[in-house]
Amino acid sequence: MTRVWALCLLVGCLPAPKGDQPPQRAPQRAGSAAVETRVVINQSRKAGYMTTSTWADGTIAIVYHEVENGRGPHIDATIRLAPDWTLQSFRAKGNHVMGTAVDETFTRTGDTATWKSQAEVGAATLSGTAFFLPIAPMPIEPLLVPAAIKAGGKLALLPGGAVEVKQVATFDVTAGDQTRSLVGYALSGHSIETSYTWFDRDGDWFGNVSEWSSVVPEGWEAAIEPIVAKQREMSRARDAQLATQHATRPLAGLAFTGARVLDVEKGVWIPDQTVIVQGDTIRTIGPTSKVKIPDGIDVLAIDGQALIPGLIDMHAHTYATGGVIDIASGVTTVRDTGNEPDMLDDLKKRFDEGTAIGPSIVRMGFIEGRGPKAASSKVTATTPDEARAAVELYARRGYEGIKIYNSVPVEIVPLLAQEAHARKMQVIGHIPVHMLAHEAVKAGYDGIEHINMLFLNFLATHDTDTRDITRFTLVGERAAEVAMTGKPLADFIALLLAHKTIIDPTVGVFQDLLVGEPGKFLPGTEPLMARLPILVQRWFLSNGLPVASEKRATYRASFDQLLAMIKTLWASKVHLVAGTDSALTGLWLHRELELFVLAGIPTRDVLRIATLDAARGLRLDKKVGSIAVGKRADLVVVDGDPLADITQLRRTVFTMRAGVLYKSDALYAAVGVKP
Repeated sequence: MTRVWALCLLVGCLPAPKGDQPPQRAPQRAGSAAVETRVVINQSRKAGYMTTSTWADGTIAIVYHEVENGRGPHIDATIRLAPDWTLQSFRAKGNHVMGTAVDETFTRTGDTATWKSQAEVGAATLSGTAFFLPIAPMPIEPLLVPAAIKAGGKLALLPGGAVEVKQVATFDVTAGDQTRSLVGYALSGHSIETSYTWFDRDGDWFGNVSEWSSVVPEGWEAAIEPIVAKQREMSRARDAQLATQHATRPLAGLAFTGARVLDVEKGVWIPDQTVIVQGDTIRTIGPTSKVKIPDGIDVLAIDGQALIPGLIDMHAHTYATGGVIDIASGVTTVRDTGNEPDMLDDLKKRFDEGTAIGPSIVRMGFIEGRGPKAASSKVTATTPDEARAAVELYARRGYEGIKIYNSVPVEIVPLLAQEAHARKMQVIGHIPVHMLAHEAVKAGYDGIEHINMLFLNFLATHDTDTRDITRFTLVGERAAEVAMTGKPLADFIALLLAHKTIIDPTVGVFQDLLVGEPGKFLPGTEPLMARLPILVQRWFLSNGLPVASEKRATYRASFDQLLAMIKTLWASKVHLVAGTDSALTGLWLHRELELFVLAGIPTRDVLRIATLDAARGLRLDKKVGSIAVGKRADLVVVDGDPLADITQLRRTVFTMRAGVLYKSDALYAAVGVKP
């Protein structure tokens, strides 16, 4: 259910133009528009289109449309450029990914700029060149890039921040008997990602390319894989540089002295402890006054600061920058619940060998059905033979489990579970369309992802189309009807307990969907938002489902009922874990745990849920999840008391991942996050 990041987060720069005229995006013709057509390709599947029309009077019209996982944005934009190639005027109408309306305008008159949308209203007096970045989810590269070049490679942004662009590659691509010479540019400073975009040598924008989603000229789909490989090469070099710069590997070992060690099973602090790590293993734990530190061991005196086990995110969609944020935030293990397999395997290898910064990854192989509302996936199954082949593919790669998704046919779910269990792999997932949660548990699910899937067990029927946003809106409108007492829920919980089913609520996602309103940060996230780059902050201003004002109270009550369900599951001793399903990775895990506390679960239990209970769910509790001799040295130093106040988890000072030490504030700074 990962939220699709707005493509305007991925902007770059093109070759320096000749003379004083901006590069042409399309040849202009008097009396009619020249039209360029691009396709949106998500993991080899066509998911949408983009058309750019350029008129002789300078007007540019862009239509961007995408359907992914039963939802997606549609934008119709009309643009005119100022003499400095920034936006003179901008108007966009349409809808965001989840269907909320887009009606956005920007106008610059002289030195005065004004803008307005459902998410924000602003104005500024400009003292120099500045480029307004729309909230409307559409590629903005062909417009921003010439302005950045004309400004010398660094460009102020509205409503805040700045962007820096650099040329990083030249590259030829082919499609059939045609060849195009491309120039690649990296953009940084305005977001948590360093990203790439591509232009022809003559200055025309070619497109954006990634393992997940690409926008390229129609007929040039064959160029995607070579460009992805080139970008991967550049990203690996940057990742390796960060790892070299920020990783500390004690040669003989490291002793944490004066630590308040968290006993996660008892939920208490053990004061003034020394913990000695050698290699990737905890070798000694004891009172600082009694433990003898061997010669040659480095000493880190943390003098009363908290030492807790590494946190575990049970619903991740791993990427390189997200790995840096995870380690900075104290997350040392993640369960990846759906990713491009080649990219995921590469990340796991590099995280483990230390050529990139990131957590240990437990991989769940993503399996989807097919159809217009299906999520894009390189591994699909709709027949018994395809089901067997899909499980075997992931088993050969050493994956720990599979994740079943929305469009998988109901009749092959038991077979998928049987094949996975025969290989000692776990089975988790969404509940496929035409199936209900209790049936998935009986069919062999070991875990259910997302709290809405539990509510749909009582609100949906076999005919409900849960492949689109109905799986959210139905919960928003009716979750409060699901009683937390009585036989229906009691029977369902008894089933979960009997099958030892693990529930991963990812409730933070649903706060966004059910409570989020355009123009407002989610309640309780304001301190986090203040730490983020300006573009990411603005992305969080466009949250929420399309909810009529008269239904706001109903949706808020439904979210409260989601929290009530989580507390009921905890009180019933159902195996709960905590996952993010967010591009903010570890930063959002902190938020997820705060919501568990808001639901009424004691902080000591929430910290155990995020460590030892998660490790048990992964069958890794002999290796990780608590601070004990012989376990892997996954440790987090926190300047505060998260047992007393869960929000103090955000005060991470150091993270040790398998014996390698990182300083949190330095890692945050490397990706543009304030400590």
